[in-house]
Amino acid sequence: MTSKLFTPLKLGCIGTLQHRVVLAPLTRNRATEPTLSPSSLAVQYYRQRASRGGLLITEATHISPESLAYPATPGIWSTEQVQGWRQVTDAVHEKGGFIVCQLWHTGRVAHPDYGSHPCNRELHYQPGVSASPTQIVDRQGNPGKTVTYDGTKEHAVPKELSLQDIFRLCEDYANAAQRAKEAGFDGVEIHAAHGYLIDQFLNNGVNRRTDEYGGSVKNRCRLLIEVVEAVSSVWPEGAVGVRISPHDAPNGGNTYYGCKDSDPDAIYSHAIQLLNRYALAYLLVTEPRWVGKYDSTPESDPGFEMPLTNLHKYRSLFDGVMIGAGGFTPATSYEASKDTEKGYDAIAFGRWFISNPDLPERLRTWHDYESRGRQGVPEPPPLNRYERATFYAPHEKDGYIDYPSMDFFNESTESTESTKNPDFKGMVAGKYELVDQSQIGTSLKDIKSNPKSKM
Repeated sequence: MTSKLFTPLKLGCIGTLQHRVVLAPLTRNRATEPTLSPSSLAVQYYRQRASRGGLLITEATHISPESLAYPATPGIWSTEQVQGWRQVTDAVHEKGGFIVCQLWHTGRVAHPDYGSHPCNRELHYQPGVSASPTQIVDRQGNPGKTVTYDGTKEHAVPKELSLQDIFRLCEDYANAAQRAKEAGFDGVEIHAAHGYLIDQFLNNGVNRRTDEYGGSVKNRCRLLIEVVEAVSSVWPEGAVGVRISPHDAPNGGNTYYGCKDSDPDAIYSHAIQLLNRYALAYLLVTEPRWVGKYDSTPESDPGFEMPLTNLHKYRSLFDGVMIGAGGFTPATSYEASKDTEKGYDAIAFGRWFISNPDLPERLRTWHDYESRGRQGVPEPPPLNRYERATFYAPHEKDGYIDYPSMDFFNESTESTESTKNPDFKGMVAGKYELVDQSQIGTSLKDIKSNPKSKM
């Protein structure tokens, strides 16, 4: 039986995907300072991960300086940024791939110190805003910590956005959407997940407003809908996606930046059903099975063994294409793809796509192997093991463009001549440990790294 992950999928007006292995949006902290434009390394990073008919979603990209919350993260509001992203989109399109830009506003996660960033000199934005002046705190109720260019500081009490501010905010989203079109993207994705601004409006643990943007689930969904409409005024039907991250427990559970709700199932169910009014390209849903404590060690990460929850809660509520993300392995992606009616339509990978630029092809061999009962076909190749220490390393090539593809590894072992394949630029053979695809997820605690096994 052919795996659903390797069958075509019509994705609105973006185009028809030739496979359903998606690059999830991944912050990498490698934008050029002080313009916050994509660098030449970013062009190579996305080029390496592009494939014919494959979908890449960019790292979260600021719609304005008001969103700045981390060093060296890119924007999409200036001419310089558009020019930088144009090089990225051109590289992806040269390989026959599709790429959409994730539009991002961090809200209260941004520290006011970012207001002094050089890119904010003329616009005079003041980072650190939210639905309400609700500060990010730790489990003991103390102010949470965040990273600035001057080191670690306490999260500030955010400024509550006024009605006039919200109107301007929607204009910022529309401007960023227009800039993304100028940069040559195939579509855009609205980041409404992971405790950032739109998620802050959704959750009543943060949103304590008493006006038309607070209180009822309808009111708390208002900003999400207004942003969708603002972005859709720029892009045609079927070119806009939305990402959400329903969490799994009242007043806590697996939440992001303390963004919690008294009844999360109610707010996210309402939001998803409202989104059916719009001809979205897709809805990207995060499964709440990321465990930060173990994120750096795939051998002991319990997230790879947790069951799907959001698929079963919300798949029946959404009429369009739904993409799943969070904790998928080769084995679980194969099982999820066997259900052609109730499963996710596509699966987005993050960490494994970072360390395996040719992840779709590696997974294809695994799915072929499984679909044929592991008989009569070669065993699938291993995966490069990711190194979390390099996920967020400004200006570093390590852990960014040096993970080798199978083609690069094969060529480097068979020939000493330099290759002319542009994808291979920056790749290094023999640097990273390997993980057998069959071992990931089901017996992680029994896996022992083999430092001699490297690609």
